[in-house]
Amino acid sequence: MSGSPDSPGILQRVLPLVFALMLSACGGSTPTQPSQPPAPPPPVQPPNNVVPTIESITAQGRRQRQPPRFADLKETLDVVATVRDPETAVEELTYQWTATAGTFEGSGRTVTWIAPEAAATPLKVTLTLKVVENYGHPGQPKNFSHEVTATVELALHDSTNEVRRMAEQFLVDFSDTNIKDWQYIMRNFKAAACPNPSDVEAEKQDVIRHYTEFQMISSRIGDGKVTVNFGTFCPFRGRSGDACAVVPVYWDSQKVDGSRSVARGDDFLAAVYSTKDSRWYLCSSDFQPAETLSSSHLFYAR
Repeated sequence: MSGSPDSPGILQRVLPLVFALMLSACGGSTPTQPSQPPAPPPPVQPPNNVVPTIESITAQGRRQRQPPRFADLKETLDVVATVRDPETAVEELTYQWTATAGTFEGSGRTVTWIAPEAAATPLKVTLTLKVVENYGHPGQPKNFSHEVTATVELALHDSTNEVRRMAEQFLVDFSDTNIKDWQYIMRNFKAAACPNPSDVEAEKQDVIRHYTEFQMISSRIGDGKVTVNFGTFCPFRGRSGDACAVVPVYWDSQKVDGSRSVARGDDFLAAVYSTKDSRWYLCSSDFQPAETLSSSHLFYAR
């Protein structure tokens, strides 16, 4: 038989049993396991609370008759949010304004937005408002919050240069009597956008007659000057529009019957802004010979 009572294996099995019997005889007890920590209290449920509502955001420039949500470079717009909340006074809400271009001044529901000094225009700019409401149980810290956001889109322009480029380009194409396509020459006109659509139709007939009856020998188109004044008109012939370009021109041309004609003066082009299309269009073009030029090229209001 392997092993003996004195071998280490038997002692290892017997001694714990003897020790346990001795403790029992002496009234002792075996060690107990440590107690489990108490369960955490259930989380506090937020009280019923209605999320704030951003009903509208308006953005308006300060020029007379200026379209809403329209801005030129460096211009300041007044931005106002209408916000409702049934539990928290709107003055106690937090308002956070951001924009894809430009900067804000002020705080709260009424701020000003300042357009950047330079940008590739036309450009769509998005203004975003985030409203935060902090709330809690009556008499307790406001440990809960709601957030709601809304946006408004602005049309950013460099109106003076946009209208000037269109006016000069039209006169350059008009002067090239090898271009016999009135739609191409008048691609920046739109009758439906203009106060008097008949002005565009009359200009169409002038363009067709010009490249049909004349051959341009030489021409010069000068640098135009533009005044933006919404809902007014050009001084020469009183064409309605939101802007007026005055461009010096020189034309030396020959008619189909061989007669030659030289004209020098200013061309007045009325332009209108289309909120629907977020762009400028030309509406009319009127040539004033140099000998009858007025002393001022101001853009007069009605």
